[in-house]
Amino acid sequence: MGALAQRLVPGIVGISTYVDFVYQREMQEAAVAAAGTKGAINQLRTVTATLDFSLLIANLQAGRRQAAEEQVAVACQALAAAGSDFMVVTSGTTSTLTSLARQRISAPFLDLAEACWKQAKPIAPVGLLCTRYAAAGGLFQRAAARHGIPLLLPAATTAEGVDRAIFDELVLGQPSPACILVLATAIKELAAQGAASIILGNTDMSLVTEELQSAATVPLIDAARAHAREAARIALAGWA
Repeated sequence: MGALAQRLVPGIVGISTYVDFVYQREMQEAAVAAAGTKGAINQLRTVTATLDFSLLIANLQAGRRQAAEEQVAVACQALAAAGSDFMVVTSGTTSTLTSLARQRISAPFLDLAEACWKQAKPIAPVGLLCTRYAAAGGLFQRAAARHGIPLLLPAATTAEGVDRAIFDELVLGQPSPACILVLATAIKELAAQGAASIILGNTDMSLVTEELQSAATVPLIDAARAHAREAARIALAGWA
């Protein structure tokens, strides 16, 4: 078969080598499967700019939101200059920091939360597990409202524990059994609240999706992989 026919080039705002790998593999496999081409896996053209995520977290924790937004804006400007047609921000937390970038570039942003609905079609009511920064940003709440689906969030104390698990271990790429247990317990609590499916809205959770699903009683939606598949679809077919 011939070469993969691509209409648009995704610009990837990377936050982690581990998460970037998940995105790239999922995008490439989805694109090749959709196009029916053969050969090496890397057929989809992408552009990546990786953030200093440690600095981003430090800026957020110190209340320097403008500085964090500047980091994202600079990365997006570089991607646009390199020929990216749309932006794929590979983090729920970072997705809430795009206001400045949207003022500086004309390229559209692929919504992380909306990709979950388009690719996975979650069963309502839907639970959400993510950082408190992402939850406060309202990204997933807006998507749920657009689809008329109730969204359930963890209790405040549980959300604090999830944040610690993410920022103390998961972002380092080496989650301990204790870290996974914290996330699995939060999933059980959301299911007990009535969640029929749960979105893993923190993209670092893609590193432990299989472990979490094996312990869960409801379907889990890996936001990172859904986002990547939607990016591949748009790269091939456009926004239609």
